[in-house]
Amino acid sequence: MTKRSHLLAAALALPLLVAADAKDSLNGFEIERHSVPRETIRAGGPGRDPLPEAKAEYAAAADASWVEPQTPVIGLALGGQARAYPVHLMEYHQLVSDELGGVPVVVSYDPLTGTPRAFRRDVDGRTLRFGISGLVYNSNFLLYDRETESLWSQFRGDAISGELSGKKLARLPVRQETLARWLERHPETRVLVRPSPKEIDYRYSPYKAYWLEDQIPYPVLAQDPRFHAKEIVLGVEVNGKSRAYLGSLLTRADHRAEDEFEGRKIRIEYDPDAAVFVWEAPDDVAVTDAYWFAWKAFHPDTKVWHDPGPPASPDR
Repeated sequence: MTKRSHLLAAALALPLLVAADAKDSLNGFEIERHSVPRETIRAGGPGRDPLPEAKAEYAAAADASWVEPQTPVIGLALGGQARAYPVHLMEYHQLVSDELGGVPVVVSYDPLTGTPRAFRRDVDGRTLRFGISGLVYNSNFLLYDRETESLWSQFRGDAISGELSGKKLARLPVRQETLARWLERHPETRVLVRPSPKEIDYRYSPYKAYWLEDQIPYPVLAQDPRFHAKEIVLGVEVNGKSRAYLGSLLTRADHRAEDEFEGRKIRIEYDPDAAVFVWEAPDDVAVTDAYWFAWKAFHPDTKVWHDPGPPASPDR
């Protein structure tokens, strides 16, 4: 593991530090006009912008030697263009500011919650530029915009503190699946070019130990210990209701499910080798890849597909 990988891994083990000064600031951000309880915004290890975001540079899939066909990528298609952002690159850089079909977008990946996201970057006629704040809410990292230094939830896409508190980014649908599967959908895809800082060896993830730990790194608003905290989940939302499809339960069902939720037909396959889901759902179904603890934290009332029942009582 490289020196930078060691630093990132060590940051995950740091104690929770909430050092607000008289102006109530964290990492240099003024925590004001917050729309969530103040105590739920915490320092998250590395400081502001711990690594530079990846540049929006791309290559044809046939030339992308740094990505194997079974490599998980975050796929985004918009305005007649398609991009693939390899997860193993996004683990380190977490953020790409891009433009597809003339639309300014931000693509992000939170390695703490396993959540890929893409949003439009334009709000009220202004195009925002985003960075990593080094703060977390519900154990999910917070973005910040460089124009106002407002803090934004990476999971929800809303500003939770600062001048733009209450504003919401328009979410764009993404898929987290293998490059081969994404190319079947979008053969014209261009792949994010591998950044080349000498201190990073992208073959190794600094989060391998983290994946195995059945622990939640920071306080969250809801928990359910029936499943491993880092178990991979495909979550869906329709009309304010949510359902979680867990990899372990799909494995027991021959890796696939055909379900109906809120009148919508949903088909899911789970690929245990690549640890990704392949799904089909109507356009009005919001679909999220995440770790179980994160999905539960942001959806306390979620239902679980093939629910195995309530957790055992503590004395059993």
